[in-house]
Amino acid sequence: MTSLLEVKNLKVSFETEQGRVTAVDDVSFSLEKGKTLGIVGESGCGKSVTAMSILRLLPKPAGNIDNGEILFNGKNIRDLSIHDMFQIRGRKISMIFQEPMTALNPVKSVGKQIMEVYELHFPEMSKEDRKRSAIETFEMVGIPAPDRRLREYPHQLSGGLRQRVMIAIALACKPDILIADEPTTALDVTIQAQILDLIKDLQKEIGMGVIFITHDLGVVAQVCDEIVVMYAGRIAERANVFDLFKSPQHPYTHGLLGSIPRLELAPKTKLQTIEGMVPSLFDMPQGCRFQNRCEFVQEVCKSKIPPLEAFQGSHLVSCLRSKEIEWSDR
Repeated sequence: MTSLLEVKNLKVSFETEQGRVTAVDDVSFSLEKGKTLGIVGESGCGKSVTAMSILRLLPKPAGNIDNGEILFNGKNIRDLSIHDMFQIRGRKISMIFQEPMTALNPVKSVGKQIMEVYELHFPEMSKEDRKRSAIETFEMVGIPAPDRRLREYPHQLSGGLRQRVMIAIALACKPDILIADEPTTALDVTIQAQILDLIKDLQKEIGMGVIFITHDLGVVAQVCDEIVVMYAGRIAERANVFDLFKSPQHPYTHGLLGSIPRLELAPKTKLQTIEGMVPSLFDMPQGCRFQNRCEFVQEVCKSKIPPLEAFQGSHLVSCLRSKEIEWSDR
């Protein structure tokens, strides 16, 4: 199947007062129509920067895409003009941003904010048509009394409703790709389940591809077809959801899965932890970036950067020792 989106060897850096730092280094993945790709990892690993690069929303002049291709329907997004990006951003590729309370404009009604999407991308629509479409989109994402909600402001809505408004704005143009950046953060588990079910239902209805960015592996297991595990700006492992949960090959992935509470464990059982800290962007080690936290580290790991190579079929892992480590050792 032809990929809807292909990211090849993406490298992103930022200029800071302390010098240039690389936030995303040699990241590659693809997304097919109707599929969901999960990007997981600790805070600061480069998940959101990768998403912002796809939409060319990196802060300027500090952020810069140094290398790589971002192919959307075969066209390199890096080569497009500002006008062409305007036609894609929000219309073909949309994003649900983190923290809906800060992403939404507090001094504009939510109705005005979603109708602005139609005004920008479909200027030929009348005001009545824009309002009708906004109501229909609010209904589609499960917002009750949508005609009344159009007149309300973000502070008048609950966290769950604000998140649904963000989803409605992102889906207003029925995009080909939806990037959901931590869409369930700070929501209670009941609302989380509703939001996840909503995204899956809309994906089936519209047929869009979804990039789901999160640190919650439980969410990933529920909604994703393929998973990219990132660590310190690089991909540690990439596999379909079943292979990754059944047979993780990178010590970092194994550590993440080991830290999840399990029903079969006795009450108050101490969870596994990954010792150590993520290296600073200003002081990345030579070789494997996970070396200071890995129990299987050897000298070769400290000098050679592990390439992302096939472990089995489409299961890729960036670890020099992955084929040597037995599950019994873990």
